[in-house]
Amino acid sequence: MRVEYRFLFVLLITLLFFPLTLADAECAAPDNPGLRICSPTANATVAYVPSIDFNTTPTFGASIVKFAAYDNNRKTWEDFSGLTGETAVDASIKNGFHTVVINAWDSSGRLYQGRVSFRVTGDGFPFVCASPSTLGINFCEPPAGAILSTRYSVSATAKGTPSIAAMRLYVDGQAQDTQPQVSQFNSTAAVHTQGDHRISIVAWDNSGHVFRNTRILHSVYTYGYFDCPPKGNDHCTPGFSPDGVVPQQDSYVDNSFTIMANILQNPHPIIAMNAYVDNAIVATSNGPTMISPVENAPNGTHILTLQAWDTEGVMYRIQYNININVPH
Repeated sequence: MRVEYRFLFVLLITLLFFPLTLADAECAAPDNPGLRICSPTANATVAYVPSIDFNTTPTFGASIVKFAAYDNNRKTWEDFSGLTGETAVDASIKNGFHTVVINAWDSSGRLYQGRVSFRVTGDGFPFVCASPSTLGINFCEPPAGAILSTRYSVSATAKGTPSIAAMRLYVDGQAQDTQPQVSQFNSTAAVHTQGDHRISIVAWDNSGHVFRNTRILHSVYTYGYFDCPPKGNDHCTPGFSPDGVVPQQDSYVDNSFTIMANILQNPHPIIAMNAYVDNAIVATSNGPTMISPVENAPNGTHILTLQAWDTEGVMYRIQYNININVPH
């Protein structure tokens, strides 16, 4: 069964420790022996965490005995459940371009294969930050243009001569974290206001050279499903209603569909709400509730984003993938 939104928070926490979640496929089996991937569609841009929805038909009299998945030629998981298809929510598929291959074997030894290429964007920052090719700093995470909360991960690598003595994180000119004897820097930046902030990584090598890499990043106070405002109490749950958002994550919808959304327990009045398919506004509201038809939406797997703003300028935001007029 599809994971429902009331379990989304538990799912996201689980993905931190168990990056793969498998569920029954919504994708129908092909008419003839083979493997078909319904979602995401070819060359789509999808939000992190991506879901791969696929199904198989084994040869007559046989059954599926094994699946194996590969992401950019890297084996990511195996399954011996005996199902014909699954929906794999794979948090190991980070931001960037991916070609995913699903192999399935039936009990007669026959191999079936499906392949799809797509791009992932959003909060799936890669874990590995490559070393710079020359002396200096490679500032990997977060990328320029990302919409960030007031706390976010920062990663960078540095190359010096003969080695790096220390790396330090600055936020608006104030040092927040120093790590000695590392060339791979991973930390968390914390800002206290919305708006643009200057984030710098500084490194020193053992020959006395100093390297700096700086970018301007934009932060907003953001409510999602189960978020509290900065310095809020731990029991508040304002945000988009987990059970009241339509269409749901990874849903299959027609080119015309209705968006429904409702914000609960907002401490300040909601003055605007927008819905986007990819980057195009498809619906608007001037309050905490939206019931809006969408017409002639583009085919394929797309990103649906819901954003709202209250009178204090706090943003409410959720983002996930939907499949528009996708055969399944």
